[in-house]
Amino acid sequence: MSFTLSEVDISDAESITWHVEVPAMQNGPLYRTMFPRSDTITDTQKEETICWYVEMLEDAFQDRWESFLKACTVDGTPVGFCGWAIIERAHEHQDDANDAQANEQPKEEKLKKATWITVSKSLRSERERVLKDLDNICRLTFMAVNPSYQRQGIDSMMMRRICEETDRHGQCAYVLPAPEGVRLYKKFGFEIVGCIQTPGGTITSMLRPCEEMLGNPKGQP
Repeated sequence: MSFTLSEVDISDAESITWHVEVPAMQNGPLYRTMFPRSDTITDTQKEETICWYVEMLEDAFQDRWESFLKACTVDGTPVGFCGWAIIERAHEHQDDANDAQANEQPKEEKLKKATWITVSKSLRSERERVLKDLDNICRLTFMAVNPSYQRQGIDSMMMRRICEETDRHGQCAYVLPAPEGVRLYKKFGFEIVGCIQTPGGTITSMLRPCEEMLGNPKGQP
């Protein structure tokens, strides 16, 4: 089966959520942290999670400070999705606002919110540790493939495009993948530089050095 890569539009947010993010995210540590027992998730929680993803993607697509690609089948159905941003460590989660809202939520929701905030702070601290002395960093923010279409080269196709961009601009790249993604990133030159333990599993911290860091300035053999 062949797939095509193309840029996304705001109108793609819902189809990407349903066909890519929702099927793929349920195996990730962050989702398992929020919902440690999938059989206890209510229909309302599922609906709220889906709505949150759609709104988040719509906002991200509209802001356009990130770059996005979708991988589609011949009929136009999205089955893969990736996103990356060139960061100056200015775009962070608004945890203070989340903390203020937590007091008005039921006890179970407060616990989930507190767990998420703790994990989010750990991820941010790890990014700061690795990237504090680096500039012009490409941070991978999304990488997902519908489980029914995995192992068909879609993730490699998307990664190849991202690495071509970072190499062209002499940029390092950084990502915090779930365990199942580590092998893919190693294939494209990412190195393990740390890890974060979460209630839902291990998240690995990985950096892909630029040519300058490797002592091989761009343009030299």
